[in-house]
Amino acid sequence: MTMSERKKSRLFVSKPNEGSPMTQLLLSLLVLVLTCIIIYPFLYCVAFSLSDNVAVMTKNVTIFPVGFTTSNFQEVLQQNLIINSFLVSVARTVCGILWTLLLTGLAAYASTRADLPGRRLLTLILIIPMFISGGLIPTYVLMFRLRLFNSFLVYIVPHGFWAFNMLLMRTYFQTIPESLAESARLDGAGEIRILIFIIAPLCMPIIAVISMFSGVWQWNAWFDAMLYVTKPDLKPLQAVLQQLIMSSFASTMAIAESSGNITLDRKSSPEAIRMATLVFTTLPIVCIYPFFQKHFVRGVMIGAVKA
Repeated sequence: MTMSERKKSRLFVSKPNEGSPMTQLLLSLLVLVLTCIIIYPFLYCVAFSLSDNVAVMTKNVTIFPVGFTTSNFQEVLQQNLIINSFLVSVARTVCGILWTLLLTGLAAYASTRADLPGRRLLTLILIIPMFISGGLIPTYVLMFRLRLFNSFLVYIVPHGFWAFNMLLMRTYFQTIPESLAESARLDGAGEIRILIFIIAPLCMPIIAVISMFSGVWQWNAWFDAMLYVTKPDLKPLQAVLQQLIMSSFASTMAIAESSGNITLDRKSSPEAIRMATLVFTTLPIVCIYPFFQKHFVRGVMIGAVKA
């Protein structure tokens, strides 16, 4: 090939479109604007919760606290119901994650076994509830028949299996070479031992993803507590926050209990108390997420390729 022919062939070689500096600048500005739009509500809540009563009542708060004070958080932490509900939320989140990983992991691993009788039919039956729901009234009757009303198990048992999470884990399990399991079987290992000591250590990215999905859902859930729980000591933090938001008292608000009332001091604004409770509720998830981030993207991408 002559030099002129080489030059002509280079003209037809497509180069990656890296974009002009102006395009990169516009994209960077767009991302910056979107980031500010997303972060602003949270900064506003933090500033509102750290502002004094005068600034809150006059609506003189933007993203910086006015008359900095921690009295709103002190008022929240002094309420026994808030602390108890926080512990209930932590307990249901941890137990919910473990229960979800157990059921979903077992179902996903079983659905990958080619020697399982009726594997395709079983997988289809497990996927159907993802598209068709029984409805609220049948679910309510089922919880009543199972005697789960005013029980901590109502937060855990009904939410242990999600078909979408099973599909993610199933797809991830299929990426692991079958030779590893076969070599373990030759050494006398059973299916449970293979799953716990061989498959699970290799699936930490998808385990982190399922844990994050289940944990965020359990932490933010409040509707099930409103339907099935009437005891104040079993209410999760989100249910208490929902009651605080729904209350519309001007200077004092109370949450009724069977044993008494929780009364907020008149020096504290109800608006600031709500914001402080909201920040108090959101911070745990914000603090935990960075520990899952390194596995999160990889697990979602690998688990969703075939699912």
